Amino acid sequence: MRAAQDLAISSTPTGAAAFERVESSKPWRLRLNGTLATLRANLNLQSAACRHAIRLAVCIALADAVARGFSLRRSYWLPMTVAFVLRSDFAATFSRGVLRLLGTFAGLIFATVLFHALPGGALAPVLAIAALTFLIRWAGPAHYGVAVIGITALVVLLLSLTGAVPREVMAARLLNTTAGGVIALLAYWLWPTWERHQVADGLAAMLDAFRIYFQAVRDCLLAVPSKINRDRARVAARLARSNLEASIERASVEPSVSPERLALLSAILASTRRLARALLALEAAIGHDRTAPVPQSFRTFANHTDLTLYYLAALLRGSAITPDLLPDLRADHSALLGSEQTAQPYALINTEADRLTNAVNTLSEEVFQWSVPSGPP
Repeated sequence: MRAAQDLAISSTPTGAAAFERVESSKPWRLRLNGTLATLRANLNLQSAACRHAIRLAVCIALADAVARGFSLRRSYWLPMTVAFVLRSDFAATFSRGVLRLLGTFAGLIFATVLFHALPGGALAPVLAIAALTFLIRWAGPAHYGVAVIGITALVVLLLSLTGAVPREVMAARLLNTTAGGVIALLAYWLWPTWERHQVADGLAAMLDAFRIYFQAVRDCLLAVPSKINRDRARVAARLARSNLEASIERASVEPSVSPERLALLSAILASTRRLARALLALEAAIGHDRTAPVPQSFRTFANHTDLTLYYLAALLRGSAITPDLLPDLRADHSALLGSEQTAQPYALINTEADRLTNAVNTLSEEVFQWSVPSGPP
């Protein structure tokens, strides 16, 4: 119930604004370090974001080389179109590419009609610019094609007011936009990937990374020797979670994915975020002065959590795992609460173990639902 309340509050505009205020109240160094940590974690070829960044850079460089090599007029429109169209998933790239091309054609036709229909004088162009700006701001955020139509007509109209020949501006806009759209679409036509087939592997990799990170935290709390580098494990877990978020976002816009599967993906993503926050908070208990060792009940709880994450990753990779194999984490947590250690930092451990139990148990139910075939994944 506490988890449901937290998620419900955060999903409202008021709750989102309150969350932003809390985040912005943190020291700027803490916020900057978090951003830099995410950036460092994604600076390798295992990151989907890094691979897309490289693909985008190559396509923009190619577009700029084509524009300069052929000495195209207003050649900056060519790489700009690539940057607008090319996305990290096939569906978004294809839809934006088609809308960009069709919107440009329609916008140029609309601009031609305006030049022939507007009366002479300065008032008519000013009113047309105001109407186009209103159209872009009103309907543009809801439909990319409408935004492209309005922007194309507006750009041609504005450049014509500076003395440029409308016919030359239209030709340059049409040629550069078409070339940029073709480059972006060709990049994904040569290397199409359907992300819905990769979600299970991404989730399994994230659970493995979280399990290793949790092992490092567990060993430090229990004061036992460990070969795991906690900092590297944390970075690996952050990278795996970033990859999963990007994978789910790409899968959500692909065709043939049912609304029920999309809702389940959203639920899985929410549970993984709660799991990540619980692990980070549990790590905060490391280094506190303790007059007594962590109770034995925590060792049992930690080992069973480790085993649960292992089973879930194996299930996602096709192993025959059934729910009755999973340990009872709630019973383990109840035993932990019944121990004699209640002072700080044990209160922190107990609280975060509760959040961890909630996240893992919820994630277990969702993973078993995801593993049940239901038509297209």
